[in-house]
Amino acid sequence: MSADRDATERARLLGYIAGSKRTQRQLAIGLAVATVAVVVALVVAPLVGKLALLGVAVVGVCGFWVTAAHISDWRMQIARLDSRSRGRAAGSTADRARPPVQ
Repeated sequence: MSADRDATERARLLGYIAGSKRTQRQLAIGLAVATVAVVVALVVAPLVGKLALLGVAVVGVCGFWVTAAHISDWRMQIARLDSRSRGRAAGSTADRARPPVQ
């Protein structure tokens, strides 16, 4: 039963990772568009362009940092699930090889 729960949890975590990677791709596209607008703003109104550049940089750094941290955490949870399932498999073989305690 626990193996079924682990498989369900693993599938859920993999879905989260795929969603976060999709978010990173969308963020990259949005930042590319925003960068073009920032370059135009730098030419037209330098002060506004510099403030916009700062905003784009903050959104880019924070956005990728947060999504990368989530992905890292979910991968760590998957590794724990895998090690727990390997431990269960190794434990069941070790129990059969060991003589009963008297």
